Amino acid sequence: MKSTPYPSGAVLYEIPHFEDDRGALNVLEIARELPFGCQRIFYTYTVPMGSVRGEHAHKKCEQFLIAIRGELRVAVDDGERRDEIVLDTPSKGLHLPAGCWGEQFSHSPDCILLVLASLPYDNADYIRDYDDFLTWKRSTRGA
Repeated sequence: MKSTPYPSGAVLYEIPHFEDDRGALNVLEIARELPFGCQRIFYTYTVPMGSVRGEHAHKKCEQFLIAIRGELRVAVDDGERRDEIVLDTPSKGLHLPAGCWGEQFSHSPDCILLVLASLPYDNADYIRDYDDFLTWKRSTRGA
């Protein structure tokens, strides 16, 4: 699978895509293409114009984001570098490693964002305050 790494640690992947007269199909084989084992799947939709989702980092959980309909922007931040990535096709997926701050915004009205997560939901894994995130990043860099 072709990929484009970003300085923040996020990686944008080209998802295998097949198309014929019956339509299009994108496929991720968890053991082969997804950069982690998936334990949770969720999706967001009907996000109001101007709303921002995410606004957190995970200590251990990794995520893989796919705009399966419409488009949105994703800001990713490792505490030193910030990148902004457009997700506008279901044939691209964005890997957010653990320790990467993520924000999703500028959702089109028809946007459906699919998220594959490496771990089940655990509130203790979330860092929801950006200043706390920066403090946590500084503490983990020295470890």
